[in-house]
Amino acid sequence: MKKLALVFVGQGSQYLNMGLDYVDMFPELKEKEGIASKLLGYDVRNMLSSTDGKINDTRYTQPLMMLATIFAYEAFLKLNVEVDAVAGFSLGEHGAYYAAQVFNFEQIMKIVDYRAQHMQTCAINHPGKMAAIIGLNKELVDQACREAADQGIVVSANYNSPVQVVISGEEKAVIKAMEIAKSLGAKRALELNVSGAFHSPLMKQAADQVYEFIKKESYQEPTVPLYMNTTAKPLESSKLFDEMRKQIQSPVYFEQMINQMIEDGITHFVEIGPGTVLSGLIKKINMNVEVTHLDQASELDSLKGWLSDHEFRK
Repeated sequence: MKKLALVFVGQGSQYLNMGLDYVDMFPELKEKEGIASKLLGYDVRNMLSSTDGKINDTRYTQPLMMLATIFAYEAFLKLNVEVDAVAGFSLGEHGAYYAAQVFNFEQIMKIVDYRAQHMQTCAINHPGKMAAIIGLNKELVDQACREAADQGIVVSANYNSPVQVVISGEEKAVIKAMEIAKSLGAKRALELNVSGAFHSPLMKQAADQVYEFIKKESYQEPTVPLYMNTTAKPLESSKLFDEMRKQIQSPVYFEQMINQMIEDGITHFVEIGPGTVLSGLIKKINMNVEVTHLDQASELDSLKGWLSDHEFRK
């Protein structure tokens, strides 16, 4: 039996004007654009089209990525397809909350905006870096982090695929862990162009502040299973706010999450939002599942064909 899951992207694949093609194609999305501008306190269309570089600033990247992702998801809904599960990568988990109707549009934009502000502030107050370790299994990457801990905090932050783990922490410790990883057989160890040590204990301050903010929000039971970064298993609603706090300062178990979804019967994945990073990772995790993506409005027709070919359209 075929089962379809949506996977929502994290930050890092942002680009100018992302998502605006959907608003141009579906004028009803103009209302959400206006609501987002009001909630965020700046004109999102101007920010998305500006060449001043702010789109790459975590403070703005996260809410703008979320908005572009939601525009793509709203377009996907018009294809009238039943979805069996949802998940997201880091920031993208909030796209999954929206798709599973845990939070509404205004709530998710407010939460993501608050999260972005405090993660950026935390990154300034507790500076660090991240690096991708390529070609080394997760056990050896974890070992490299343990051996480098005499230089400071460094942990495995994103378990992306069987051959890619991202580490995160204080600069000296990350650099030492990179060197150790290479000595253990890693093909490459690459510093990432990010503004902080995300998904590490250095984000505790942001995690605690976000928790205090979100625990006042009402929420609904997810309409479909929503797989979590922190556990790789479907959300238990009573633990929602604790998991959201934990996610900011803990690893993203993406490989484990995708494997669990496949074990639970998911056979097809659609990546929603800017870029195609997750599609590539999913294929590295399991070559036997079918994967496609929806980034730009021009891809809607090909996605419609893919869904029809795989007998998902009603």
